[in-house]
Amino acid sequence: MTEPPFASVVVCTQNRSRLLAEACAAALAVDYPPERWELLIVDNRSTDDTLEVARDVAAAHPGRVRVIEEPEIGLSAARNRGVAEARGEVIAFLDDDAFPAAGWLRALASALAEPDVLAAGGPVDPEFEGELPDWFRGRFLPYLTVWDLGPEPLTLTYSEYPRGANVAFRREAFERFGGFSTHLGRRGDSLRSCEEIELCLRLERAGGAVRYEPEARVRHRVAAGRVTERWLIRRYGAQGRSEAIIHWRHGGVRGLLVGLRAALARAAAAILTRHRGGALVGRCQRAALTGFVDGGLRALVTVRRWRPPGDDARPPRHLFALDRRTRVRLPGRPVERARG
Repeated sequence: MTEPPFASVVVCTQNRSRLLAEACAAALAVDYPPERWELLIVDNRSTDDTLEVARDVAAAHPGRVRVIEEPEIGLSAARNRGVAEARGEVIAFLDDDAFPAAGWLRALASALAEPDVLAAGGPVDPEFEGELPDWFRGRFLPYLTVWDLGPEPLTLTYSEYPRGANVAFRREAFERFGGFSTHLGRRGDSLRSCEEIELCLRLERAGGAVRYEPEARVRHRVAAGRVTERWLIRRYGAQGRSEAIIHWRHGGVRGLLVGLRAALARAAAAILTRHRGGALVGRCQRAALTGFVDGGLRALVTVRRWRPPGDDARPPRHLFALDRRTRVRLPGRPVERARG
């Protein structure tokens, strides 16, 4: 029987001592030969006792767990440090509040063994800390990293990619196309996201495949503080900023115009259908629109464009297909595709 590839599981953490030990225990219980994988805990300048908890986990599992300190604040910086330190052919990422099923790592490694597959991820099931409030709508779930595309494996295209709480890559993906963009991803109090989405888009544009693997399932703890109106409005705004960066980096000015049109349509639709979803939906979509405009203007002067090797500079077809996917027929309900 062929040995599975050596894998590195990277858990980036900051001030999450309460959850880190539980998340690491779930990761260490996966059904994968213990001599064929390692757990890397990347501490991102925690100010509580998270680093001590991480060291305790490593001490309890010598040779299997390593603790790395990354001084540059930001999830992308921490993940890039994990990639640099990893020894695996497969590099998988878990959030520090995510708990994998027993077959999680084996399923991801199997998906990445297929020809041309450079990235793979699976469902993310929510585990809420408290009861959902009466005003909560199902349309908010994607903004809490809830994701499930069903029971069958799928090849994915932009913008439907795996979520950062549950995603893995072949090492060669980073060697050929670079790491996570530090313009994206959580950083301090910022709720920016989509660092894994932007990387997957690079892989797809360069000819690689991105796979949905239904057996690679994780549970994701949703803190009560995230199920509040204030947090969701901030999350929508950060989503708009993140999407603007992707549109600019991969589509230039035309990409920004396509994204702005979609954001305007969603905001208008939310206002006209307020009686169906409540005023909160409108406030969220206005925050997303404001975020997109702000993010786009900043990206114009701070973010470099990206083109795949040998690209003839034509517009990336999936990015501009977004124009068709997000067009709404007013006063109908817009299609939302939240990431991360």
